[in-house]
Amino acid sequence: MLAYLKTYLTMVSTIISFIGVLNVAVDPLWYAQGNKLNPINIPYNERLTKTNLFLHSDRQKYDCLIFGSSRVTLLNSKALKNNVCFNYSFSAGTAEEFAKYAQYVKDKGVNPQKIYVGIDAYNFTFDKKTALKKKVEVAEPKPAYQAYLFSLDTLQFSLKTIFRLNTEIRYYEQDFQGKFSDNAPKYKPKFVDKKTQEKCNFSRIAYYKQIRHIFPNAKIIGYVPPISVWKLFNESYARGLLDCELQAIYEASKSYDITYDFSYPSEITTVTYNTYDGSHYHPDVNNQIAQVLEEKRSNLGIRIHQYNLNEYQQFHKSKLKEYLYKEQQGKRL
Repeated sequence: MLAYLKTYLTMVSTIISFIGVLNVAVDPLWYAQGNKLNPINIPYNERLTKTNLFLHSDRQKYDCLIFGSSRVTLLNSKALKNNVCFNYSFSAGTAEEFAKYAQYVKDKGVNPQKIYVGIDAYNFTFDKKTALKKKVEVAEPKPAYQAYLFSLDTLQFSLKTIFRLNTEIRYYEQDFQGKFSDNAPKYKPKFVDKKTQEKCNFSRIAYYKQIRHIFPNAKIIGYVPPISVWKLFNESYARGLLDCELQAIYEASKSYDITYDFSYPSEITTVTYNTYDGSHYHPDVNNQIAQVLEEKRSNLGIRIHQYNLNEYQQFHKSKLKEYLYKEQQGKRL
């Protein structure tokens, strides 16, 4: 019996040690330096992993924060040369989450000079995926020994990372900067014919403004990430949402120092080679955006508040109309 127990305990300790060593080497939850076996860190749970990365880094070095959706994860924080930024963006991020995580960062003693906030139109057009989260909790990580020694779920993440079995097109390099795979699918968009009439929900505007109250002394720069002209037409114009989405964006950004919009039809949103889905744009595009955000002169993007609301809406619609007629698609308007 004693020999059996000894053998059993040896096997268990060996298995636990193997799981622990493998998980530590891959570090799929970003407790340390990330994956040491290959230069890929998969975004399995960005809310958790980014919180982990934030907590286990030198937090006091950050004088800049970035909040946004998966579109904003592809904004390289190192391309923002004037500050040391922590990119706290994550997939399907919503305004109420940005406000919650901003308060969390403040409670941890970080007081940024500058904050960048991505503003996505989907925040004002709810569906099951993006429904208003009435109760938001920060994804607090477990102690590393619990997550890495006794978790088969974490082991599964590690194995998927090692054997590259993940289905995520986006990933993070060893320095935790967002990229997308060279094997990403080619974007092959088309316009839809069906038109509907839907309504916006403006309740999230308050959460965008709340970030200003959390950090009253920071310079806050909002921006609307680029969206392909096909997605703009199909998901906004054809659904009768474009005007109210633009109104919501305009109102949400009023508390910010500057807000830029890169989502109108332009040289970057009317081509298909720089995006894999019309929502997530190549790091080269995001590097150009970073320069604009740091107020370098560029033809890319517009400052929203150089217009009144009606002018802003008309600018968008005129750019869309101009593109559609150019492509002999004017009948869709």
